[in-house]
Amino acid sequence: MADSIGTRLERHGGVGPGFDLLRIILASGVVVWHCFPLTTGNARLIDATPLWFLVNIFVPMFFVVSGFLVTASAHRVTLGHYLMNRVARIVPALLCVVALSALVVGPLVTTRSPAAYFADPLVARYFGNVAGLVADALPGVFESLPVPGVVNGSLWTVRFEYACYIGLGGLILLGLARRWWPYALAYLLLLLLAVWLAAARAAGAEAGATLPIGEGILPQAMKVLPYFLLGGLLYVLRARIPFDGRLALAAALAIPAVGLLGSAAWLKVPLFWLLLAPVLAYLTIWLGLVRLPKFEVLGGGDFSYGIYFYHFPILQLLVLWTGVRDWWLLALMAAVPVLLVAAASWHFVEKPALALRKRHSIAGRRAAA
Repeated sequence: MADSIGTRLERHGGVGPGFDLLRIILASGVVVWHCFPLTTGNARLIDATPLWFLVNIFVPMFFVVSGFLVTASAHRVTLGHYLMNRVARIVPALLCVVALSALVVGPLVTTRSPAAYFADPLVARYFGNVAGLVADALPGVFESLPVPGVVNGSLWTVRFEYACYIGLGGLILLGLARRWWPYALAYLLLLLLAVWLAAARAAGAEAGATLPIGEGILPQAMKVLPYFLLGGLLYVLRARIPFDGRLALAAALAIPAVGLLGSAAWLKVPLFWLLLAPVLAYLTIWLGLVRLPKFEVLGGGDFSYGIYFYHFPILQLLVLWTGVRDWWLLALMAAVPVLLVAAASWHFVEKPALALRKRHSIAGRRAAA
């Protein structure tokens, strides 16, 4: 009898052996992708190539991993411990990168005087990123670069991650986190919304109107929320979903097929992301359950959040200080600094926060014992 996702997970002691490296790969993919617009000022540089789809799947797949693992955590702890775990995992690194950007990087490179810089309300507003209130700019910072005025373009996902955590917390509160149908229902509602938006857009185009469906928060939400939901659904249904290399291969082949046959214009269509979500979700979890090599550089640990949170201001600093305009050269220049900063974040910020969580929660103390 073929393995299921559940039996495969149990065989590895309830821990997917490939998730650590997979998260590093996905976070590193975001870094390389960001090197293109940050050196050229053209975010659509790859849109005319078959790579347009590949470079846009890293963040959605990251949300699949998060949905799968966080749902697994939610099945083992109380609501209070769940919330404590989520805060301890994301907030310390996020607060650190926001504070370093506003209080160190900003004053270091701003074109304003120190007094003018700290008097500007943008500095205080920038700390709203910790709460998921997206603020891209700091006064006089990075204003002359190819992507001007953007300090950390990676933080747009934080509000959606919070939304996913709060939604799952609601399921725990209602006693529904172990049921499959809330996840499926939420995905179905998003799918119906995407179908309606596609129909509205088509009707508007036929009438000669242009609807701003591809802009703003909605397409961003459709790019990540369904993926968290399906990650959670795959965990809840893990005993029923086959762990099949043939399905994973078909899902993997869909990526270059979409890139070759489709168009980058599809990226603005919410329905596109909803329809591709099951394919990418299955491939992501399959990879996470494969025994991939361990990432033991610089003492090991989960560097994925550090790579994701810190890389953007590091890239901007390198562009500012060196004037580099080749994406591949920027990627090479950034590799060591990003890794070192991510390792420092893990060992001195994230890991101590997680250890503090263990000392102050029953579940954590049992796990430590």
